Amino acid sequence: MSLAAHSAVDFHVDFSQRAQTIENIGSSTGMHGDYISRHWNSDVVDAIADLLFSRGVDEDGNPTGIGLSAFRIQIGGGAEGKASGIRAPWRRTDCFLRPDGSYDWKNQGRGTTYWRKKAAEYDVPTVIGYLNSPPVWFTHSGYGFKTEESFTTNLRNEHFADYAGFLSRVAAHFQSLELPFSHISPVNEPQWYWQGTPGRAKQEGSPWTNEQIARLVRLADAAFADASVQTRLLIPEAAEYHALFTAMPDKYYADATDQIRAFWHPASGTYVGDLQSLENAAAGHAYFSDGSAELIEETRAAVKQAVDEVGGGLRFWQTEYSLLGRGWTGGLPVSEVDEMTAGLLLARNIHADFTLADATAWQWWSSTEPKLGPVPRYCLIECDEDGAEQFRTTKLLWALGHYSRFVRPGMVRVEVEPAGPLDGVMASAFVDTDETRGVMVIINFTDEEQDVTLELNQFPGVGNSIRLSGFMTDTATNLGRYAIRGNCFTMPAKSLITIVCNEE
Repeated sequence: MSLAAHSAVDFHVDFSQRAQTIENIGSSTGMHGDYISRHWNSDVVDAIADLLFSRGVDEDGNPTGIGLSAFRIQIGGGAEGKASGIRAPWRRTDCFLRPDGSYDWKNQGRGTTYWRKKAAEYDVPTVIGYLNSPPVWFTHSGYGFKTEESFTTNLRNEHFADYAGFLSRVAAHFQSLELPFSHISPVNEPQWYWQGTPGRAKQEGSPWTNEQIARLVRLADAAFADASVQTRLLIPEAAEYHALFTAMPDKYYADATDQIRAFWHPASGTYVGDLQSLENAAAGHAYFSDGSAELIEETRAAVKQAVDEVGGGLRFWQTEYSLLGRGWTGGLPVSEVDEMTAGLLLARNIHADFTLADATAWQWWSSTEPKLGPVPRYCLIECDEDGAEQFRTTKLLWALGHYSRFVRPGMVRVEVEPAGPLDGVMASAFVDTDETRGVMVIINFTDEEQDVTLELNQFPGVGNSIRLSGFMTDTATNLGRYAIRGNCFTMPAKSLITIVCNEE
């Protein structure tokens, strides 16, 4: 439903009610970032990196980038070119490990190295190396994907220790360069079959059972300890939230579900929560949990409950999302979803993951991709697919920036009453640990202007000396300065506004 035009929405921010601490907000190379960093002019790719990582402003004080505090970088496992068996050139990878067992750090994995250096240049604090497949020299199929439909890993049984050693070797190499990965994610969406036909396959991927994941992680933990690697392991990268909190043999292979309990409950046969190098955070993807406001609410509540039941300080990280699948419109008719609405759908899911699931990290899927439809759904920046080396920003980039640019690592979420309905006007708020700076992100999901009133009189440590700065995205503006005078203002239809209290 839409709220009536100019109906007053009063948000009370209770700074005494503290929730989770935010660890990072980010995006990833996807499968396209590796390709452009290897084949495009470096000046063009550098300009894309600036949009993703910069916290600078232009002469008018408008942000020039979205200041990501996390970046996921693909570590390839594939053979190059047509030998990869993958149809699209921009989805093929190369691998540091060579067929003879040697490592080529100079010529192979160039995209990985480029993005790791860029993340360091902008002081991105959380940098995750993720793999869709083990090195192809270790797989049953000889490819980075399965060639048969069987729900078991593509990694050969005799190469589990070799794959763990590969992960350790890559982590140690970048650590020696003083460019360490904070995390390595060794499996991805283990619930899918990832079957393909050589020459026509879409991408790298492998299924994994919970037992296989636990076995790999135990071996990798030992390898990391032997090499004095400080990088942490991140699992399980569940394909959707349901796989984290329930067994669904009717939808998935039963041995790749209920993964929060499987890996973090001490009574589980696949418990790995006591491993030194494992991050105490369950990583899951928000795909297929966005088909309606009701589904969004139900799945987030279930994730939070599963995390709370396991206890032990476990946190939840949402590590991959885009507007994928049949439910990507959130129940809206496809004909009603323009680019700005897509940005609002993205923002609504971030809001829900923070306020309903208590996520401490949130990461988008692909930073760049070719144009794949009339409305951007999968990437923050659309790149020309005809070799012209041109790109354009999308509303998805700026919608994510309303959070990533201003909600910084270490900020604590505080309660807002009301948080707002997911089909109306909704708000979330965050405060610095020194209690001098606050951030609110307000989403007007409706097609009407909305009058908003803020109650901020309890802001800690500053009394009545609150200074408010606003930044807005709507159909005509991208994260531009928006004047906030006093505690009352009007939000345009279909808009996002971030308010910074006592801006730096």
